[in-house]
Amino acid sequence: MTTADKTSSNARIEVKDLSVIAGKKVLLENANASFDAGQITLIVGPSGVGKSILMRLIAGLTDGFGDAIQYMGDVTINGKQARSGEAGVVFQSFALFDELSPVENIRFAKACGGAHASDVSAKEILAELNVPANVPTSRLSGGQRQRLAIARTLAYNPPAILYDEPTSGLDPFTGQQVAKLIADTHTRFGKTSVIVTHDYHSLMPIADRIYVLDPQLKQLVEVEREQWATIPEKLAPMASKVRAEEETPDVNTLERLATKVKSLFETTSNAMLALLTGVLSLLPVWKSPTWGLRSLLHFLRMVTGPTAILYLIASGFISGFVTTYFTFKFLPFTDYTKPLLLEDLLTALGFATYRIFVPVLSCVLIAARCGAAVTSDIGGRQYGNQVDALRTFGNRPNFFLLTPILWAFLIGTPLLTFAAYYTARYTSLVTFLATHPGHGAEYWHQYSMRGLEQWSSYLYKGFGWLIAKLLVSGFGTAIIAYRNGMSPKYSSADVSRSVTSTILWATLYVLVVHFVFSMFEFENIVPGGK
Repeated sequence: MTTADKTSSNARIEVKDLSVIAGKKVLLENANASFDAGQITLIVGPSGVGKSILMRLIAGLTDGFGDAIQYMGDVTINGKQARSGEAGVVFQSFALFDELSPVENIRFAKACGGAHASDVSAKEILAELNVPANVPTSRLSGGQRQRLAIARTLAYNPPAILYDEPTSGLDPFTGQQVAKLIADTHTRFGKTSVIVTHDYHSLMPIADRIYVLDPQLKQLVEVEREQWATIPEKLAPMASKVRAEEETPDVNTLERLATKVKSLFETTSNAMLALLTGVLSLLPVWKSPTWGLRSLLHFLRMVTGPTAILYLIASGFISGFVTTYFTFKFLPFTDYTKPLLLEDLLTALGFATYRIFVPVLSCVLIAARCGAAVTSDIGGRQYGNQVDALRTFGNRPNFFLLTPILWAFLIGTPLLTFAAYYTARYTSLVTFLATHPGHGAEYWHQYSMRGLEQWSSYLYKGFGWLIAKLLVSGFGTAIIAYRNGMSPKYSSADVSRSVTSTILWATLYVLVVHFVFSMFEFENIVPGGK
């Protein structure tokens, strides 16, 4: 690590008069603490006292708090208000970008760091922390993933690194190895380090200072070094008190009902906010254009990949066959009516296939299949803290994730729909020729396209209406998929529920869009008329 990299480590973190309320529970009240530059400081306490919330405040990760968590006071880094992108975070889940290789994880962090990023190459950082560069990120061992998470943070080169429960769930021996890794990293790279943990046994030997988050005093209480041995005695009654409070319900049925009613009234305003956010997010304001385009390609593949194309082609095949075959098969009094209605039926079929059947079916399938895929992707990122990791590198999810998702759907929805349409069109032709051998392809084309073709343009009639409803459908599906994916995730079941919610609401939204358009689109239209 170069001298330039080490000088950025002189970060002093200060907590001034900080009060934090989670629901009705006061976690901190006018608390004060300081974390000196170049030191390793532990924040210990039993589970449930607000250590992770405090870490998120220091990291500037307050976007996901909502109304559930309120805070007042100041958290500063080198005298400036803490905000996302100022401090690096090594998450308990590591929050690695599994779609990227280890080298690409490092390069992404360096690109986000800009002029302040480490000038050491990605491969050099990986080699220094003993992370294999040629193994896919998803196949790294737990220890390798943790070292990669640290390496990625170091590549971004923040003035301070926050560790979230780095030894959680580990046996004592492995916990000591992790503590040694943090200590070695601190020695080599000189970063101000703050470790949030309840495992003080493994991490105490590497600490310079220790604070206890006391749930009774609601303060950050520094423990003098000569009293570190008494920490277990201090934490035991705290843990008992926290468990007792967790077993006591603090929300009655009436309050739950009031919360649901409030949530219901907020739905409309949230929908308007989502629409405004989506419109603003169409602008590609990317911190790194290269990685912004990589994100766009990632979601384009998700929305318009080979399986999606085959999915829509299959729907076009079914639509073209069913509408053509059964229209003529069940025509009443076939011998008398077919000669009279054949031409008009072909015209109506061609018009309906282009303007109604295929667009509705395609948009519903895109909303279900592609919306679910995007929600699952974003939901997994939210559950695995990858969204927070983006924020710690100074990226706003609305731009880095929502922008490419919007464009993927705005590009993909028309492309997939036209793939389905042309499949349906030529399937209809083949079906007609098979059931009406006395008529040729020219006959089918002449009458099936009679309500669509126009002399003055290469585009079919109603192309503007068609594109408009496809874009509106794609835009709304993207918003719904993104918002469901970004909702808080506390378990894999939450990810599954968000996927189900997207399928339901996105398909319902698409049907409403096509219904509303039909109120205006087809007014005074007579297919094939003069």
